[in-house]
Amino acid sequence: MRGPFVVPMTSEVVAVLALALIVDRVFGEPPESFHPTVWMGRAIAILERRSTEALLVFIAVTVGFSLPAFFLVRALHGTSKILAAALIFKTAFSWRGLSDYTRPIAKALEKGDLEAARRAVPYIAGRDPSGLDREGLLSTAVESVAESSADGIISPLFYFCICSLPGVEAGVAAALFYRAVNTLDSMLGRPENPKGRLHAKADELLNFLPARIAALLLLFSGLALGKDAGGGIAIFKRDRNATPSRNGGQTMSVMAGLLGVQLKKKGVYVLGDPTVPLGTAHIYEALKIVDVQVLTFALLTVIWWI
Repeated sequence: MRGPFVVPMTSEVVAVLALALIVDRVFGEPPESFHPTVWMGRAIAILERRSTEALLVFIAVTVGFSLPAFFLVRALHGTSKILAAALIFKTAFSWRGLSDYTRPIAKALEKGDLEAARRAVPYIAGRDPSGLDREGLLSTAVESVAESSADGIISPLFYFCICSLPGVEAGVAAALFYRAVNTLDSMLGRPENPKGRLHAKADELLNFLPARIAALLLLFSGLALGKDAGGGIAIFKRDRNATPSRNGGQTMSVMAGLLGVQLKKKGVYVLGDPTVPLGTAHIYEALKIVDVQVLTFALLTVIWWI
C-alpha cells in the first residue's frame, strides 16, 4: 500500500541515486581535501599508529564517518536533503573515476611508454608495477576494472539501495559504512598484518553478495554489447574461485570470458583462456561493459523502488 509516507520516501531514494550518478559522471572525484575516503585514509593511518586494538580502529572509522552523515541528512528536508544526500553518497563510489584512472594506462601503452603506464597502476591496483611488462600492465588494468566494478561501484550502490528502506539517511550512512570498511581492508587487511584480519573479514562479508550480483550484471551487460556471454559463463564456472579473494574472482573471471582473454597475476592466479591476445582495446571494452552494468543496476533499482 502506498501511503503519503512511502511515496515521498520512494521519490527521495530514486532522486538521490540519479543525482549522485549524474554528479559522478559530470564532475568525477572531488578534490582530496574534500573527499571522505581520503579523510578515512588519514584517520586510519593516525589510529593505527596510536591503537593496537583492531576493533577500536574499526568502530572509530566506520561509525565516525557513517553516523554524522546519517544525522546530517536526517536533519534536512526537501531539496536540500536530496542534494546533501546525493553529494555525500557520491563520495562512496567511483564510476567515472574508474575510467579516469584506468585510461591513462591504455594511452601510455598505445604510445609504448611502459614507465608512464607503471606510474598509473597505483591509482587502480595495489600490486607493485615495477616488474610488469606490457601484458602484465594490460592484465592489471582489465582485472582492476572488473574487480572495482564490484567493490568500487556496485557494492556501495547496493547498500545505499537496500538500506534506504527506513529513509535515504540510512542508505547514505550504509554506503559510507561500506566505504570505510573497504578502505580499512585496502590499507590494513594484508595477510601479513594480524591486526588487519577483522577488516579483511568484514570487507569479504560485505562484498560477498554484491560481488556476485556484479558478476551477473557483467554477464548481462556483455551480452547486450555483443560479447561472448557463453565464454563469460564458462570461465566464471571454472575460474571464479581461482583467486585468493572469494569475491574478486567473481567479476574478473566473467570479464576474462566475455573478452576472450587471459588475465593473470604472476605466481598467484590465471583466469580465462588466451583466445585473443590482450590489447589496449580490451581496457576500453571492459570500461564500456562496466558502464552498462552500472546503468542496468540503476534501472533495476528504480524499477524496484517504484
